[in-house]
Amino acid sequence: MQNKTLETQIDFLLSAALQKCGDIYDAEDLTQETLLAALSYLSGGKTIRDERSWLLTVMNRKFNDMLRKKYRQPTILMGCDFDWTYESAWDDTAQTEEEACSVRQAVAYLAKTYREVIVRFYMDGQGITEIAAALGIPEGTVKSRLYLGRKQIRKGMDDMEKYAKQSYAPVRLTVTNSGMCGRAGEPSSLIDGDLAVQNILWLAYKKPLTIEEISQAIGIPTAYIEPDIKKLVDEELMCRTGTKYYTNFMISTVEDQEKYIPAQKLLVKEYFDLFWNPLESGLKLLFETDFYGACSPDAKNSLELYFAFHCLDYGIYRAFCDIFNAVQNFPDRPNGGQWIAFGTVHSTEFHPNEHVELMAHLYSGERHEYLNHFAGCKRAELHAYSASGFPARSYDLSSEYPFLQGNENFDAVLTKLLCLLKTDTDPESVGFNTEYFKAIPWLADCKILSQTDGKTVPNIPVLNCTQIKVLWDICKQAREALAKNMKEILAGFFQGKNQEIPAHLDSVPLHKQYLYAGHALLFATIREAMKRGKLYDGGYDEENEQPPCPMVFVWESVEKCQTDRE
Repeated sequence: MQNKTLETQIDFLLSAALQKCGDIYDAEDLTQETLLAALSYLSGGKTIRDERSWLLTVMNRKFNDMLRKKYRQPTILMGCDFDWTYESAWDDTAQTEEEACSVRQAVAYLAKTYREVIVRFYMDGQGITEIAAALGIPEGTVKSRLYLGRKQIRKGMDDMEKYAKQSYAPVRLTVTNSGMCGRAGEPSSLIDGDLAVQNILWLAYKKPLTIEEISQAIGIPTAYIEPDIKKLVDEELMCRTGTKYYTNFMISTVEDQEKYIPAQKLLVKEYFDLFWNPLESGLKLLFETDFYGACSPDAKNSLELYFAFHCLDYGIYRAFCDIFNAVQNFPDRPNGGQWIAFGTVHSTEFHPNEHVELMAHLYSGERHEYLNHFAGCKRAELHAYSASGFPARSYDLSSEYPFLQGNENFDAVLTKLLCLLKTDTDPESVGFNTEYFKAIPWLADCKILSQTDGKTVPNIPVLNCTQIKVLWDICKQAREALAKNMKEILAGFFQGKNQEIPAHLDSVPLHKQYLYAGHALLFATIREAMKRGKLYDGGYDEENEQPPCPMVFVWESVEKCQTDRE
């Protein structure tokens, strides 16, 4: 190959350089550098046999040298379309370095669609054709994404100081649900302990946002939150509309929850007899049953509380359904659950002592745990409420003992433990983790278990299958009478007390929209009944005594069931 032959390769080299650089000026510089290297090589008396292969090898080396120089020094992209660059000298000002840092930061906040072509083109030195082949998209699409990506980088630099408060003062979001949880504890397990995910959901609640907008607001590059957002969409806690995402369940603030508590307390005082009379009639029937008479004093109190919680919870719910002609449907979820999620948001500086009324009326809806053929039991059931409004310890030990943290919920653990205690079965023979026995002293303090003369037994009402049917019949009569009594009064009370929901969010059922219009009625009624001597008060509020858990354990042995069949 001679000097004259080089002239025939100029168009070929310029075309190859343009594919690498994507910019005509850089491509001309790269072509010139390649030709100069070839001339220098030939002037030393050497020959080149495979001209194009040799020239492309030199061009690749020169291009890499150019990139190393380009990214070793601060580089500022400028102009409307970023068609030219300014490379600063080593002694340039710190301000230039900060601007270069801002550019790289802006790239980090691009969505993957644009970020991957920007990185490949500018940082990895790939050409348009190479990127198109690697990503399986047309070259025109690559050019379009480069253009739009550069545009967003420029806008991102302008917006870099517009982080949302969540970037420096994150909120905490708790998610609970009505219905049946998923196999891994969804939906709450999807966000528990993950502050970034909690804040993503809160940011995208009031209006749909692009990933870039969420990323910039939260102060985390998109590459780190894209997997989280995809998972939230897959698990149906978020939805996608076009290029934007939004949180697909109702989120309430502390103010939403506290707003109508005073009005609910006044309603209970004014109409207490209508609330309580159906329950008082039911309690009289309960007191006449043999299983109530066989209970220990703590178990009797537990059964009475469970009865009151159950009748008020379902009675008020039934009244609401009748008032609004509303039915709550629980859709099938991806991981086996059937649930409707709702969340509560508050600052990380939330102090319960500043929200006494709210904390005093908290409880969870009834939970059911079922177990078949375990440790000599044909069937076992646990029905329980969490009476969080009483200032006492919770029997759920997941936050107290590290060995209880995991996928198995504590209701399931407790159900198995109660079965073992009833049948005196060797725990290892049924694969029960004996570490859970460390929780027995705590459960005794919670009045769920009792330890006497070295023997541990249940200290909650334990019923068989026949007895629980009797209890359900008594509960059904009381709650239906309560719903009938309160329908007209609650119809007027609920009007205008629904929580305002973002306009784009159409999946929130009426039950959740009115959730905090009536959530304090249950505890307000329980406390009023205790004040009036209608329900046993063990000093749970004033003296901070541990209340019994509103809980019933249903147990039937294999032997008993066989006898019944015979």
